Amino acid sequence: MSQREMADHLRVPLKQWQELERGEKELTPSTFSRMVTALEISDDEIPSWKQLAVGNTGVKIRALRKKQGFSLEQLATLTELSATYLSEVERGEKIASFSALRSITEVFQVPISLFVGNKRKQSIVGEKLRAARKDRTMTQQQLAEAAGISTAMVAHLENGKVQASLDTIEKISETLGISVCYLILEQEEVEEMIGAITPEMRDILFDPQVQNIIGSICTFSKEEMTMVLNYVHMIRNPHIKA
Repeated sequence: MSQREMADHLRVPLKQWQELERGEKELTPSTFSRMVTALEISDDEIPSWKQLAVGNTGVKIRALRKKQGFSLEQLATLTELSATYLSEVERGEKIASFSALRSITEVFQVPISLFVGNKRKQSIVGEKLRAARKDRTMTQQQLAEAAGISTAMVAHLENGKVQASLDTIEKISETLGISVCYLILEQEEVEEMIGAITPEMRDILFDPQVQNIIGSICTFSKEEMTMVLNYVHMIRNPHIKA
C-alpha cells in the first residue's frame, strides 16, 4: 500500500499517518484496531498486544455483561467464544486475543479503545477529570462522596496512576454531568478528527477548559444542542439575522 492508501483505510489525514510512520505521533487504540483489519494481521502477528491491553479488561467486560443482563453462556453464544474462556478473561487469568476482543466490542457496541491504550491515554482521562471537577468547584473528597467512591481513587485517577472500572467511570460521569465518551471512550476518535485541522485550532481544542465545555455538551438535551448548533450556524453565516 502507498501511504495515501493506508491513510484512507484508517480514515486519518495523510500527514497524520506520515507522522505515525516516522515515530513523531503515537498510534491510538482505534487506529491500531483499523490497522490490524486493513492489513489482515492475525493474533500471532501482534507481539505487542499484551503491552497494549489495558489493565482491568476483565472487569470492564464483566461490567458490560452485567449491565446488559447477559450470563457467561449468553455472551459466549453471541461472541462465538467459549464460556470457560470468557470466564478466565473476566477473572484476569487470560488476556483476550485481539480477535476475541473485537467480537466482544461488536456485541456491546463499544469502541476497541475502551480496552486498549497507553499511559498517555490514562493521563488524558485524569486531566479531563480534574478539569471537570475544578470547573464545578468540587474538592476530590466531595466528588468521591457524591460518586460513592474513595477519595484515594479520585486522586489516583487524576494523577494517571490507575485505570478505573467502567462502573467507576459511569458514577463519576453522572456526578459531574459529563458523558462517559468524553472521559474515556471516544478520545482517540476526537484526536483523529482534530488531526485534520490547523495546528492553531488544535491547540485551542486541546485546552483543558475547552475540553471541559465539550464534555458538558455531550450531555445536552435536544433543545440545548439545537441552540448551540443554531449559534454556530449564525457565526458561520453572519448575513443571516436572528
